[in-house]
Amino acid sequence: MRYEFVLEERLSTTTLKAIPELHESTNVEMPGSALTGTVRDGAHLNGLLDRFEALGLTLVNMTRLPD
Repeated sequence: MRYEFVLEERLSTTTLKAIPELHESTNVEMPGSALTGTVRDGAHLNGLLDRFEALGLTLVNMTRLPD
């Protein structure tokens, strides 16, 4: 399953390295960051959400993308 996660914050290179399975989408009009990537299962999804919280990131939107 592929997902897009929209975060309120712009991510630094260091923060992006903490989430290596997701890739930043470039959208100049967006004030925050959009990350996309493959999520293996529910446990992986919950782990990503926990990681966002541990890094102090604010999730604005999460969308499952067509495969």
